[in-house]
Amino acid sequence: MVLSSGAMSDLLNNARDLRTKLHRLEVLLEIEKGGRSRSWFAGKTAEARERAAVIKRLTQTGLVETAAPPAAFRLTPEGREFLQDVRTKVGSGDALDWSRADEIDFSKL
Repeated sequence: MVLSSGAMSDLLNNARDLRTKLHRLEVLLEIEKGGRSRSWFAGKTAEARERAAVIKRLTQTGLVETAAPPAAFRLTPEGREFLQDVRTKVGSGDALDWSRADEIDFSKL
């Protein structure tokens, strides 16, 4: 089976979109865990700048909010609800089952 250039482009765009959403989910989970310094969120490295953009998006969608020191950010009730929904549908720990992932509203990420 050979994919057309349009299909390859669509596949590549979908893969990038998935990577972006998974990165946002990863940052959301780090915020939930706590214990990260403010420099982790606002450092000068390329990774820190990327995280800052993710946090801006998560703040705009209402999943996180700024927090008093020592924490930099915390989950909102909507953020906790979102992660609970993810865990309910895919599990947690080592036994993840992504077969119900299409039921998660990833547009919030």
